[in-house]
Amino acid sequence: MINPSLPEFLVGVGIFLLFVLLLSEIVDGADMFSFESCGYSTSFSFGYDSENGPHKWKLLFPECNGCNQSPINIVTRLAAVLQSSEPLKWSGYRSQPTSMLLENDGNSVNVTGVWSGGALPNVTKGPLNDTYNFHSMIFHWGPSNDEGSEHTLDYVKFPMELQMVHVKKCYTSPQDRSLLHTKDAVAIISYFLQITNDDNPYLDHIVTNLWRISKAGTKVSIPPFPLEWLYPPFECSYYSYNGSLTQPPCTEMVTWIIQPEPIAISSFQVAQFRKIRSSKGNPVLLNTRPVQKLNDREVYFYD
Repeated sequence: MINPSLPEFLVGVGIFLLFVLLLSEIVDGADMFSFESCGYSTSFSFGYDSENGPHKWKLLFPECNGCNQSPINIVTRLAAVLQSSEPLKWSGYRSQPTSMLLENDGNSVNVTGVWSGGALPNVTKGPLNDTYNFHSMIFHWGPSNDEGSEHTLDYVKFPMELQMVHVKKCYTSPQDRSLLHTKDAVAIISYFLQITNDDNPYLDHIVTNLWRISKAGTKVSIPPFPLEWLYPPFECSYYSYNGSLTQPPCTEMVTWIIQPEPIAISSFQVAQFRKIRSSKGNPVLLNTRPVQKLNDREVYFYD
């Protein structure tokens, strides 16, 4: 039997302790993250700060470094104009849900609803090759009224952007694992919000209840309202392109429809969104991902 010398023993102990230390760092690092979207279930809490913001996402979510990412800047003069023979068709947007939930997920404000008989509002035709059911709406904003939208129009930023998330029929959520490899699984209809002097009364049910969800992870019931209160359904005069979710894991499965005519909102109403707090307890002043490269994609304008 070989007895190690003292120096050899100390070196061995040092290597073992270094291994244990490195292993603990890896485990602790993994505990910081949660793949909440699209079926992942560890615990990364992505955000928009220096330590977990968009510039860090691609380190743990490889698809965030893909070639078909969102949002983008839309150069209107370069968009390919299409005369669609099948205008967008909306259904159920005039129907009032039986209940609605307002939620602070730690990064943004989300709104979901329940409709009588489970008949969800939906949209089809136009650039969509199937029927897409409404899932939720999410708001994005910035620290001032000069920025806040994720998409830009001829490099112009808007103070806010409202994204209406829809999921292909027969699926229930963008988090459905079976959607991961479906390139057209999600349709997001996006609206810019522009500052006006007066409050927009159609946003009251949301804005007047924001103080109730100031803490991350809270959700409350709000008076239900038809989705068309926010923006009347439109058939044409919009932009469309293929892209991704704008939050991790940035899956490239989204058909984007961008309505260039903005929704009105007052400075006071925008300011209420900035009082929402993150999981760290700080006000969420910015929750937008920077614009991504268009690469070889085409942007279409449906006339």
